[in-house]
Amino acid sequence: MMILTPQNDPTKIGPTSFMTERNEREVRCGMCKRAFYVDDETYRFVAEAIESGLDDPYRCEICAEEYDDLAYEG
Repeated sequence: MMILTPQNDPTKIGPTSFMTERNEREVRCGMCKRAFYVDDETYRFVAEAIESGLDDPYRCEICAEEYDDLAYEG
């Protein structure tokens, strides 16, 4: 499963903690449950993942780093 983070595509601005002209869709981090605003492309990816049965497929940048660190140490 690909976790969405700004590092996956450095040309994108990435999620924000507030609504912007580009980031109008709200998603919640699957780990910390904080709300973030994302663009339509990211929102569609998250919605499709949820529809196919994945729980909370989106992780914010901080939680994605923590998850990666735990997986590396594990």
